[in-house]
Amino acid sequence: MYNQTFSVHPNNPRCFLYRNKPFKILTSAEHYGAVLNADFDDDVYLREMQRTGQNMTRVFTFYRERDTSIPAPGDMNTLAPRPEAAVMPWARVSGHGPAADGLYRFDLDRWNPAYFDRFKDFLAKSARAGIICEVTLFCNPYTQDKYDLIPCSPLSNVNGVGNDLETPRAFMTLDAPGIVAFQERLVQKIVEELNPFDNLYYEICNEPNLFGNFQEANEQKVLAWHAHLARVIRQTEATLPKRHLIAANAHFVVKVSEDGDKTVTRHEDLDYFENPDIDIVNYHYIAAHAQSQGLHFVRLNNGDAQAGLIWPFLRQRDRFKKPIVFDETFSGIVRGDPERYAVNRAEAWETLLSGGAGYNNLDWSFTPADETGAGKIPIADGRNLDGRPLREWLGHFHALLSQYDLAALQPAVDLLSDEIPGCGYAASTDGDGKYILYIVDQNVYRLAPCESRTLTVPLRLPPGNYTARTFGPRTGDTENLPALQSDGTATLEIPAFAEDIAVCLELRKA
Repeated sequence: MYNQTFSVHPNNPRCFLYRNKPFKILTSAEHYGAVLNADFDDDVYLREMQRTGQNMTRVFTFYRERDTSIPAPGDMNTLAPRPEAAVMPWARVSGHGPAADGLYRFDLDRWNPAYFDRFKDFLAKSARAGIICEVTLFCNPYTQDKYDLIPCSPLSNVNGVGNDLETPRAFMTLDAPGIVAFQERLVQKIVEELNPFDNLYYEICNEPNLFGNFQEANEQKVLAWHAHLARVIRQTEATLPKRHLIAANAHFVVKVSEDGDKTVTRHEDLDYFENPDIDIVNYHYIAAHAQSQGLHFVRLNNGDAQAGLIWPFLRQRDRFKKPIVFDETFSGIVRGDPERYAVNRAEAWETLLSGGAGYNNLDWSFTPADETGAGKIPIADGRNLDGRPLREWLGHFHALLSQYDLAALQPAVDLLSDEIPGCGYAASTDGDGKYILYIVDQNVYRLAPCESRTLTVPLRLPPGNYTARTFGPRTGDTENLPALQSDGTATLEIPAFAEDIAVCLELRKA
């Protein structure tokens, strides 16, 4: 019998194992404040997640924002609790003046038991709902204003911690010994407290990018910091009953060259793939990574994301035998962006059928005033966001995947013999005659209307007779197609669809 703890599947690094069953992350979850925001009713939230089969949620340990940090959601941002509602790992003490949030400062030598009780309660309830928690230990401070809310800022603690940090982003390096000691103590405490739970893995830091600093010297600092903290986790768990996976968010980019008027960059991901202490490599917004050469890419604006970019991104990383998770994209609204729910649906299908081990959407519709994410409360720019359609669509995808052995699924790299004009695609096979082909109209990513279209798709299939049926990613509806006969190649006639469609093929066996 396998270990019950969430782990990499021993037979297929493109998926996980949880409770002795193959597992792929597929979810649309709140903005990471479910534990630290006491105004957020996690019972209501987890019921909604379970209702539609969402199976992962990200949890930040202490990083928080102000209600002005992200204008569109404002005080509806779950990661921007009222100061009085912020549940933090450390106790506050009087007599030292106010912290940056206006309340008492933190004593970093005194833990807050209520925080760890709340965290463990959330993990226990998540486990009952079948939900994995990505515990994100640290986050990029981004700006001085946000950094000052972190208890290791000199403005917010009584211990004199943080005076050796020159800039907020040096928080993600080993440059300041006092900050590193603070980080080590927190990591050890979190890992010790949460060790009994099976339904979690750790991400060291969210978006550790020294913005605009493409130099390799800065890259090496971030890599060294990750390696050090991964070692702290490993050493702490060495004396504890359970071992948990460790993820690194490959978000730092290094300039490689100029391609016309575009800057060609690369992630620092190679080091994470080669580091034995890192189990999972996380990426954000990879549908906006236009392929260049090798592991290089041109980073597009999020609004310029395109269908079909996830497939080559993952093919370029096939040689690395670690799970890849697309663990943050977003459904619009930030800086007034339009809703992008159909794009998020397409990204989920493209990611998992391209060989990704997981997909997580950042769902802004979950708020402290509406934990159902049902559009009951307007966000700051006047819109009411309702995330239920996307979660329903992902539920349909879950239902389809449940019909397959996830441990056997792998990218069907030779299935299509040619590109599909105006479309992106992804395809998986179980290696035993079953295939799932997903096709999405490029206009979905452009937020443009999609006209109804039919397709004739040339396929490479092992000889034999195949059943065929369509599957509607938006509706979950299926329709049987005429049987398909292959002599090594075949032609698939796809009936009229708009936006996207999946086709399931299965070899008829004697």
